[in-house]
Amino acid sequence: MRSAMVRGAGAVALALACVTAAGPAAQAEASQAAAACVLDFCLYEHDAFTGAKEEYMFQAYGCYKVGSGMNNKASSMRNKTVARVQFYDSANCSGAYGYAAAPSSQDLDLTNNGFDNKTSSLKFVRP
Repeated sequence: MRSAMVRGAGAVALALACVTAAGPAAQAEASQAAAACVLDFCLYEHDAFTGAKEEYMFQAYGCYKVGSGMNNKASSMRNKTVARVQFYDSANCSGAYGYAAAPSSQDLDLTNNGFDNKTSSLKFVRP
């Protein structure tokens, strides 16, 4: 299984903590920044790109482990790549995949696809 550059939401949480004393406009900007997906692919803990976030930079096509902070917890996603990303509920991309994110797509609620809180590994698939 390949390693991806994974970035958690710790820095974002710190940024949010710094603006909690600010007004609603600053809080809205901080919320949008937390939801932004900077790297190739993002998983979010809750629907509509909220909650904890893990960002992935895929180094090559193949299987990637979901970080322990997001394992079986993802409820929404953003795929900024030109390739399909397949979601597996087992480690090492074993068995059949349960959901596939189209290139340049996003999904506000993985419940609609029957894959809410199930993702354990991802496969970055050549277009």
